[in-house]
Amino acid sequence: MKKNRNYILIADEGVSREISYQFRTFLQKQGYVHRATCMIATEHSGMPDGQIIRQLLNPGTIFLTTDRPLHNTVLSRSLTSYYVSHDGHFISAKLKGIRTLPQNPRCASVLPENHLYHAPPPNIRAYLLPLSERSLKKLRTKRRRIRNHFDGDAHIETLAVTVSWKAIGSKTLIGLRLRITSNSGIPALDASELYVLENILPVHRNQVAVNYALMLPIQLMLHGITTRIYYDAPTMASPTEIFHQSEITPGFKLFTELSRVFSHVEFCPSVKGRFIEPLRKKLMQLVAANSNEIVEGNIEEIERNVFKTRK
Repeated sequence: MKKNRNYILIADEGVSREISYQFRTFLQKQGYVHRATCMIATEHSGMPDGQIIRQLLNPGTIFLTTDRPLHNTVLSRSLTSYYVSHDGHFISAKLKGIRTLPQNPRCASVLPENHLYHAPPPNIRAYLLPLSERSLKKLRTKRRRIRNHFDGDAHIETLAVTVSWKAIGSKTLIGLRLRITSNSGIPALDASELYVLENILPVHRNQVAVNYALMLPIQLMLHGITTRIYYDAPTMASPTEIFHQSEITPGFKLFTELSRVFSHVEFCPSVKGRFIEPLRKKLMQLVAANSNEIVEGNIEEIERNVFKTRK
């Protein structure tokens, strides 16, 4: 069958403008005629994979992506896709050993063209992101997994964040778990967990733990969703006790900045149950073992950077 050589390029979020230009040059040498380019990162930021396939791709498009499962999925729908390899090669064939994305029958709607797929990122988010490219990539992967599971934030009802901490000598190990529920029958998702080691004074442990419980949803662009923070009541006091006007600490100021980002957030004490008890158990296991699940925290640096912009 003769290929249509006139095409519209659909560049996935992980594809830079430089790579898209190199790809157009690559196709031009094969006789393709470029009609237009759609950069998803700027024109449809946060668009779930299912919506990309349903709304943007057709026989007249060529998709360019760094996401291997999505590449194979697009090909399985008899559409054209190229995968950008780590060494810069453009691969049109199906990638071996890579699964295709499952189709969720509950996620089959086509949303309006001007639909926002996530709440706009607040200015403070830039100062909360991890510093290493590897950690940033993991964060982007988590965010993509969430939006694909729910086919966008419109199908998410609530976000539950469970938080606790354990002392490791003079340091503090803070544990977080995120669970997201749907408003349209899509199964709930255990979306993320984080175990961060901070070198802070014991008096600041509760403040820092609560602030991490607010920071992680903002990092994952979930701050526009109704959020409930379940804090470990036997270990932690309520936020109204932790943060009080008589002592304006850096933690208090950060808490104030983070809280105002959320559309709706409430704090709930948690004494027992299927969320807090596994988190306590996991913290005990991590305290007893040297695990690569623990990441080094940088709360003091985050506070300095945030407050520097407020001066």
